[in-house]
Amino acid sequence: VIGANLVNFIAGVCDIPWVIGLFENGIVAGLGSILSFLPQVVLLFFFLSILEDSGYLARLAFSFEDIFKKLGLSGKSVYTLLMGFGCSATAALTARNMEDKNSKIKTAMLTPYMSCSAKLPIYAVLGGAFFGASNIFIVFSLYLLGVVVAIILSMILEKSALKSKNQSFILEFPPYRIPSFKRVLNIIGDNLKQFIIRIGSVIFAMNIIVWLLGSFSFSFTYVPDTGGVSMLESIGKFLAPIFIPLGFGNWGATSALIAGLVAKEVIVSSIAIFNGIDVNAGSMTEQVQSSILNPNSAVYFTPASALSYMVFCLIYMPCIATMSVLNKEIGTKWTVISIIIELVIAYLLSLVVYKLY
Repeated sequence: VIGANLVNFIAGVCDIPWVIGLFENGIVAGLGSILSFLPQVVLLFFFLSILEDSGYLARLAFSFEDIFKKLGLSGKSVYTLLMGFGCSATAALTARNMEDKNSKIKTAMLTPYMSCSAKLPIYAVLGGAFFGASNIFIVFSLYLLGVVVAIILSMILEKSALKSKNQSFILEFPPYRIPSFKRVLNIIGDNLKQFIIRIGSVIFAMNIIVWLLGSFSFSFTYVPDTGGVSMLESIGKFLAPIFIPLGFGNWGATSALIAGLVAKEVIVSSIAIFNGIDVNAGSMTEQVQSSILNPNSAVYFTPASALSYMVFCLIYMPCIATMSVLNKEIGTKWTVISIIIELVIAYLLSLVVYKLY
């Protein structure tokens, strides 16, 4: 409501279309993206803070120490990896608490392989269009695939460039206790503050950048007015041939992957925009599912290419917020290496899935 009133106010005092578009789809939508993350982040930290304050989290880390040690990780990695199923960016922040530098780097690098909650809309919409009730098994398989890939990668890194040091696992067990409401609120508050400052600002800036790419051509004309080709569409058409072997070599699917760097759920809304979905004409999910079945749509899939696309979305690159956190926590070198590894694995796995389907 506040966003709509702000847009109406801007429209009332300014009649320049791109300025109105900037506020509506860039600034307001960017703030909306940040706010859309807050409920899941709050829930994530709420349950984890209960585990921590009750004294159970330390015991959980200890119980996983022997298993994770064989993978080149620490028992404390379980905390980070569990958080990865909620939000990769906030999960990567927690890796800083590890004493061994190599274990910290590996743990942070593995968080994007966990299917964060932002990827679930992709699985639900694309999978629901082609696999119906069986999609529940597809989604479970994707979650499992991410975990398996992370385990294999951790073992490879342990045997090569990031061998963990032999160290004793010393951890003080706090007493079991009923979680304090005040302590839980403090933990949630501290983590939310960190999320908004370090991650929210990146999401906001990236949303505006993607809006600019999708709204202006390379000649800097406003596409909605001139009907030209946006920079995002041009980039998508340039990169699309790379994905032909994977089954989704159309500019719309490629451009949606680029937009997905803001947040993975943006991929679904981007597909809706590229396929000309009217959000006021009914269920967006049903319209998107119907549109991707149409060969004339900007984004079109077959069952094989849809499954290939979902596998690629699972692994290809984390959102820009996660990359920003990784850069600060493990350095530019390992962040770049991590992204290259993800792109290679995503491409190869998608290729195998598409060929074998």
